[in-house]
Amino acid sequence: MYVARFLSQLTNGTLNAFVIALLLGIILRHFRILKPNALSTTDSFGLLMVSIMVIAFGPLADIVPADLLQLVGPIAFYLLAGLAIIFITSFLIGKKVGYSGPLSIAVGMTTLFGFPGTMVLTKEAAAAVGETEEEIAVIEQNILPIMVTAGFSTITITSVITGGLIVGLMVG
Repeated sequence: MYVARFLSQLTNGTLNAFVIALLLGIILRHFRILKPNALSTTDSFGLLMVSIMVIAFGPLADIVPADLLQLVGPIAFYLLAGLAIIFITSFLIGKKVGYSGPLSIAVGMTTLFGFPGTMVLTKEAAAAVGETEEEIAVIEQNILPIMVTAGFSTITITSVITGGLIVGLMVG
């Protein structure tokens, strides 16, 4: 993360440190510098997930029920419309890139929960479907990289780009 922050500072924050960290992780794993499942082998995966969840859900502590009641209608409409669009679009695009229909839709639905939700849910699904440790490992090896990359890119990268555009409009 220190390297990612340093590289982000070199770009004056144009490239988000988390996006750089993701790209570095992919590159280092590709060249086998990072081991697969490094967090699980050191028994630090659970602690990291709890830490990420605290960061993700911490800001929700300031919301009061009146705020939520005002937002029920708009949230329901946009959620249903978004789900329909995601479902159809991901199915059609997934078929073009060679994914099965269910995997395509699952990848599309990562926009709803991003990372680390994609990792947690994929591991839970593999454990629920796999009957042996070997089956669970094979399922995770085939689906986890796709789901984590999709979740990270759909939420993190897209929100950084969108945020940058909005800030640019506000400042300019």
